[in-house]
Amino acid sequence: MKRIRYLSTWYFGLIFTVLYSSFIFYLFATLHPDGTPSDWESFLFYIVAGLATYSSIYFCYRLLRKKENRMSVGSFFTLLFVVSLLLFPVVYGIYYGVIVNRMIYRGGATIAIILREARIMVGVFHVPICFSIIVGLFNEKVFRLNQDILEKEKMLSETRLVQLQQQVDPHFLFNNLNILSALIQSSPARAEIFSLRLSELYRYRLRSGRQPLVTLQDELQYMQDYLYLLHSRFGDAFRLDLQEMEISLKEELFIVTGTLQLLLENVVKHNTASLQQPLTIRVRINNEMLLMENEVRSREAVSEGVGLKNLERRYQILSGEKISYGTADGVFRVQISLIKQLKLHGT
Repeated sequence: MKRIRYLSTWYFGLIFTVLYSSFIFYLFATLHPDGTPSDWESFLFYIVAGLATYSSIYFCYRLLRKKENRMSVGSFFTLLFVVSLLLFPVVYGIYYGVIVNRMIYRGGATIAIILREARIMVGVFHVPICFSIIVGLFNEKVFRLNQDILEKEKMLSETRLVQLQQQVDPHFLFNNLNILSALIQSSPARAEIFSLRLSELYRYRLRSGRQPLVTLQDELQYMQDYLYLLHSRFGDAFRLDLQEMEISLKEELFIVTGTLQLLLENVVKHNTASLQQPLTIRVRINNEMLLMENEVRSREAVSEGVGLKNLERRYQILSGEKISYGTADGVFRVQISLIKQLKLHGT
């Protein structure tokens, strides 16, 4: 998972310092034109004063940053403000007394003038700039904390997803071993073909199971191959209606791995069908939703609670959406949102 790019507090503080210092120069030159002439020399004085304030706060932060994790947020930022406040008169006094005094006043400024200027500039420069930097540091801290939480939640979701996928694998295998067992007794030749097709399907299952999503075309092909296994046992008792799918498959769509096979297996498990009364399973796409429905012909079946609930949890983890299913007017219908773009891990 890539972190979202975030403007560093110190870049933000630097931009704010330059803009704020420019604004203070404009304000003072407008309100007190006699004391602050509107010239480049005065402009540079305010810019450098702002940068000196910024540098003193940055120096204090670097000095105190080791204490950040051992103190509460409020205590650390209060300490940063106080220490930088104590340092500011020193930095500004040196700047004003050594540089400004010699360049502007030609050495005529007294100690009293320097201290008075430093006291005034605490409120003009230090408090606003320090406050903006502290707000920026707090926002950055909260942002990074939220990013860490999201990353941990994603790792946890991926772990749960792998566990759910592993839960489906034996469910798939056990059901088909029951079919194979029945064929061995009735038709050994067909059982041999069935075992070969089962091994091919299971190989595909292992390969695609490493990916949480597959293309809808691949999943449809996989479901039709699985239907062959069912035909080996039930003949043409279960029929698949895909007539409306070809037009809908012009756009590449994605679906959770093993969805259609699981839905088909669920239909066979809970419904009766025969060659005389075949059961048709209709699959179609409507408004980027996959619809799968069949007439309800209930029969007693032992359920382990894996099938649809497992699929529902996997969809919840991958897309945050739920699948809907239920019976209405004697028809069992499952509706699933299709995914238009495959989102790979880390993008």
